[in-house]
Amino acid sequence: MQETESLCARCARLGKTCCQTCEIYVTPGDVARIEAFTGQTGFHEFRIPDNPVYLDQDDDPEWAACVFRPDGSRRVLKRKANGDCVFLGPRGCQLPLEVRPLVCRLYPINYTARGLEQELAKGCPVQLLPPGVGLLEALDMSWAQAEVWHRQLYAEIRLEPHARLVVAGATSSAPATDQTRQWRLDGPTPSDKAAPTDAAPTPATERPIAGSTASLAGTQGERPPYPVTKAP
Repeated sequence: MQETESLCARCARLGKTCCQTCEIYVTPGDVARIEAFTGQTGFHEFRIPDNPVYLDQDDDPEWAACVFRPDGSRRVLKRKANGDCVFLGPRGCQLPLEVRPLVCRLYPINYTARGLEQELAKGCPVQLLPPGVGLLEALDMSWAQAEVWHRQLYAEIRLEPHARLVVAGATSSAPATDQTRQWRLDGPTPSDKAAPTDAAPTPATERPIAGSTASLAGTQGERPPYPVTKAP
């Protein structure tokens, strides 16, 4: 194994990755970007989550009100028969970083509409990190760039046709109109109140998400399901 191999490629050698086990929500903006890049239209569907952990959004009523339709379904990327993401290829994700779903770009950072959380998700194999290297550094991520993606994500979920209003923490049963949806895009939201940063956003550069096909079978057994509520 080469020292230059990415953390995601090494993760794939341990067992199934987030690209193979997770149900990836895509925003209307994600769909438009992926369609423009691939020329495809049949890569997503509305599904009720197979894993009920995705339904646990008590700490983020805005996410629940905007992402989920009344029947409990949400727009997700299709998966192959073996569970792999439809865009997972032999060398990892087939989409460049700037086209990938926003929840994929933000992982492993946890968040709600209030902003980013300091505690990272537990799915990445941090035991493989070199001494002195943090997880976000190994993934070529920055908090400044994550703030940008977070604001973009919540702006785009508010464009969902089935989005419902969230006022003072309470969810209305009425769907958002074009007028109220635009107000939620232009007006103040909890995610807009995140602490400002003087750091310049990191340029979006492509990085692999998984290793080679040979590594996907895993050599040390599969890890437990990823403890996630939104992202992979």
